[in-house]
Amino acid sequence: MAATDRRTALLRVALCALAALPGCNEDRIVETPPPGFRQDVFAQDAAAKIDVLWVVDNSASMQPEQEELATSFTRFMELFSRGQVDYRIAVTTTDVFNDQGLFVGNPDIVDPSLADPVSAFQKNVKVGTGGKGHEQAFEAARLAVEREKAAAAVVLAEREACVAACPAGAGDACRDGCANQHSPRFMRPEAHLYIVFVSDEDEQSFGEIRYYQRYFEESLGTGNEGAVSVAVIVGDVPSPPCDATAGTRYVALADAMGGIVGSICDATFDKQLERIALDAAGLKRKFGLSKRPDTTTLEPTVKYRCDTPQAQMGRCASVERDCQGKAPETQGIVCTPPQGEPNGWTYETSTNSLFFHGDAVPGLRSVLVVGYQAADAT
Repeated sequence: MAATDRRTALLRVALCALAALPGCNEDRIVETPPPGFRQDVFAQDAAAKIDVLWVVDNSASMQPEQEELATSFTRFMELFSRGQVDYRIAVTTTDVFNDQGLFVGNPDIVDPSLADPVSAFQKNVKVGTGGKGHEQAFEAARLAVEREKAAAAVVLAEREACVAACPAGAGDACRDGCANQHSPRFMRPEAHLYIVFVSDEDEQSFGEIRYYQRYFEESLGTGNEGAVSVAVIVGDVPSPPCDATAGTRYVALADAMGGIVGSICDATFDKQLERIALDAAGLKRKFGLSKRPDTTTLEPTVKYRCDTPQAQMGRCASVERDCQGKAPETQGIVCTPPQGEPNGWTYETSTNSLFFHGDAVPGLRSVLVVGYQAADAT
């Protein structure tokens, strides 16, 4: 059986198993998979809760970039709203001498309860240009996280005391009430943490990159490293095409943590913020396979709903559409993602996983189907 025909037949089998799709009658599935052929199916869902910390350079040269962030932020919030994300968004500066990682703005945390969250962020992100030129963004983020973790610990202790006082037989209603009544404003234990750095100069904190990587990854506790991500919008490495300094340290941290790298030199940040919003929504990058594959047979495809805008799809080497006359929720768009870095998938031997780099990450509400021949098949 040709690889393409096999993939098409098995993709249909997998998707029929995942959801009752029109035309999935059993008598119409005529292909039989060869012995040892596997097909793993993953749903790409957004994280329910996200805490986002923006660390914005407030040195003398940053006014145009702050204005562009404010202008482009609507794209970011559109994707969060579409994913029905419970978010908290805070802003601090790279000036640890004066601001020390404190959140700026009033209110200093933007959440869905505000009448106009976009306007609130647009005001907060314009942090001014009076900050020190010695940008210490990593240390500012560490100070902010450390302070909010301490504050959250107090609230969570109150939650535990509340739960302990629940009368016998109260059930989940009392525990849920305690959780709602005693909820940290930031660094919520049930939320993903996403840190975005924006600067036109390289990072100058005194600690090594590995130190900050470990600190951020462990900030939500052991076992939650995958719930912490970073993104950077900085000077291109090695040579920015604008009046900026290469963000070498920023890029190194993003690479170490599998984060997104954007250019401060772009005329608009619309596309960058779209990518960051999708990534911040907790979309998975790594997908563990059920068996060890013969890597030469790996065939990942990503299915999208027919109403998925192009901007919300991961990068595709090719796209097939079967949406004519179909309902919007029908998964009629088939994307074949490219292979390799920086914007494609690679196989990670140590974890037996497919890892998606850069903007190849499968988009919101998509279904990833990975077909392959098991390596131990006889």
